Amino acid sequence: MNQFVQNKKCVFICLLSLALGGIKAEASKPQVPEIVKLQQRVRVAADERRAEEAYKKRNTEIAPWVEDAAPPNPDNAALLYYQAFLLQPDLDMTTSRKIDDVLGGAESDSQVRIYLGHCLPMIEMAEIASRIPQCTWGIWRGLGSRKIGWSSEVWDLNRILLVDSRTLAADGHYRAALDLCLTVRRLARHLGDDSKLNLLARNPDLMALCTVQHVLGVMPPDADILTWFRGQLAVVQGLPLSFPEMLQANSKSFFNLMRTNPGTLAFLRRVLVDKAEDEQAKEKARNLTDEQILSRAREPFPRFIDSIFRIEDSEMTYEQKQTQMQRLIDKLTEEDGIDPVVKYVIFVSGTPGMIERQYPYLVGCAAHINGIKAAVEIYLVIAKTGRLPKTLPDGLPKDPFTGRDFVYEITDEGFALRCQGEEFLSRKNQFLEFKVKSRDQIEIQP
Repeated sequence: MNQFVQNKKCVFICLLSLALGGIKAEASKPQVPEIVKLQQRVRVAADERRAEEAYKKRNTEIAPWVEDAAPPNPDNAALLYYQAFLLQPDLDMTTSRKIDDVLGGAESDSQVRIYLGHCLPMIEMAEIASRIPQCTWGIWRGLGSRKIGWSSEVWDLNRILLVDSRTLAADGHYRAALDLCLTVRRLARHLGDDSKLNLLARNPDLMALCTVQHVLGVMPPDADILTWFRGQLAVVQGLPLSFPEMLQANSKSFFNLMRTNPGTLAFLRRVLVDKAEDEQAKEKARNLTDEQILSRAREPFPRFIDSIFRIEDSEMTYEQKQTQMQRLIDKLTEEDGIDPVVKYVIFVSGTPGMIERQYPYLVGCAAHINGIKAAVEIYLVIAKTGRLPKTLPDGLPKDPFTGRDFVYEITDEGFALRCQGEEFLSRKNQFLEFKVKSRDQIEIQP
């Protein structure tokens, strides 16, 4: 009996211990995650503090780039750009929206600066890559959805560089801010050198020019910085603006695509057979090799491109140039006796559309760049005289639509430059506005 009671007590004690242990375990369960969360918050706060301190430290130690410094891996800039993509920290939606807000004119807050601090290795890698002349991306036309993902990497890099530029300008580092705009223009040039990526180059270059306008509008006119920047604009090229070169690159890329696409060559062979006048000519068309068909397709293009070059280099107005280019296309596609292979290639390669849409766009880009170059000269006048010129100084870059001076207007916040061409005036953005810091304190030259 005593043994039974004793055993019963042991069982009870065991059950009680288990119960108490279970209760203790139940009570302690919420505490473990809380401790982990607290540790995570401490680590994140420490990382953010280090990133913000690194960004502040970088900004206090900014020095002009040493042009003769030998960048690593001087053979191919794309390899360093790819490394920059890999160095991008994760970007949450809240920070991403704030970055877009800064690009739209808002001030950078602590969250944006912390993220930029994390991005410093990425930014430095991109700056080095932009200064390497050669850039071979290794992108081909058939990349499909992977190319879309790759283009988003370029987009993110562009946004981060330009948000950094605007933040530097807000902190008073105007030369460094303008230098980052030049970095983005070099990136655009590297993209534009590949005909398959030319469209992808447009947004970075346009955004870089808009950021230049912003920086020039918030900085006090400084003759030293403006003189340096004027020289940089002369040598740092953004989006390739030569329309004949674009046509040449596009046709070369198209012929390479034809060479690797048996279906296109087979289709052209059937076209030649259908167009043949008799059975002997049809048999001759059937026996054409792929290389012979390609040779017939390429044959008129050197003369065509040369004619485009002559038109582009002439003294004709923009409207006259576009009309002459269109006549060349009409001659190759509508006249009797033109090889049907040539007619097919002209249309499928998109050449008529390039003359109709790409050429006006490129001239508009040239107007934007020329307008900024002209604006820098006006800012230099303000920096040297303390006055806003009443009329446009002589010898400034021209409106490429007309070949004449920009229309110069003094505004409440600074000044504006307008193009005079009908093509440009038909657009929404008919002028370039430039703000002048402390405009109300600057006199107008008599």
